[in-house]
Amino acid sequence: MSTKQPTTKSRTEPRTDPPRSAAPVSTEIVSRGIGGLAFEWFLALPVQVVFLVLWVAGIVFFCACALLTYTGISALVEMVGGAF
Repeated sequence: MSTKQPTTKSRTEPRTDPPRSAAPVSTEIVSRGIGGLAFEWFLALPVQVVFLVLWVAGIVFFCACALLTYTGISALVEMVGGAF
């Protein structure tokens, strides 16, 4: 059974809340110095490139920490083992 009346009521009262907008985003260069400009240039690259570079940097940092930990523990075991 079809009816020609709408199933939902239309809004007859105007909204009382003004629509919220996001804060304006500035596109001007705000960084100073070579480091800030390089970082802005880096972030302007495609997302896949940024993620790949950050992933490789994270792996290098993790491996360096693991190597230093291994070296430190090996030196400690050797010192303690040599004392007996």
